[in-house]
Amino acid sequence: MRKLFLAILAVMFISSSVFAQQTTTPTKTAAVPAVIKTVTGKVDSVTVGNTEKKIKSEIVVIDEKGQKITLSVKSGTAITSKDGQKIALSEIKKDTKVSVEYKSKTGGAHRAQAIKIIE
Repeated sequence: MRKLFLAILAVMFISSSVFAQQTTTPTKTAAVPAVIKTVTGKVDSVTVGNTEKKIKSEIVVIDEKGQKITLSVKSGTAITSKDGQKIALSEIKKDTKVSVEYKSKTGGAHRAQAIKIIE
């Protein structure tokens, strides 16, 4: 009886250590690269951010189909004039024709990657 009890105990110990070492390998999902899109149109409005007032920088462009698209503008966004010179967001005025490269974020928000004045 004692041998049977020790044999059962040994089997339980061995099987528990075997099952404890089994791990599942997490499946990696391939990161989908964000697609850069371009919108060309006239500026409807420009908002220059103010961190103290918690106002974010953004530009609203009316595309060639008449649809408005609002794009957030971060401090590292490249903004250039017609002649390729760097300019500030505040220098862009209403009705200026621009081309904006942007990425769409989850939830439908858009983030400008580069803004170029066309006219």
